[in-house]
Amino acid sequence: MAYDGELVKMENGRWARFQRCQVYRPGVEDAGETMLLIAVELEERYQRQLDEAADSLAQYRYQGVPVQVRFDSGSQGITLQPEQAASAPAVH
Repeated sequence: MAYDGELVKMENGRWARFQRCQVYRPGVEDAGETMLLIAVELEERYQRQLDEAADSLAQYRYQGVPVQVRFDSGSQGITLQPEQAASAPAVH
């Protein structure tokens, strides 16, 4: 099951983002609020960024290096960062 804002790579190899959309039915006053979750394909520049990030992520994971992907909405870019290791409890 997908959630609003989720990024997915579709079977055709293209990236899409799930987006909640309201459906209007003309002439039906008491239809209530009908919402659909649809996958909207991203622009070409995001396709390239996500493909590059996925390739880098796969290379790091292949080498056993845990990394996480972050999206910086201010610069609209993607960065890969090492995952923070959980702090080991102190041993006395």
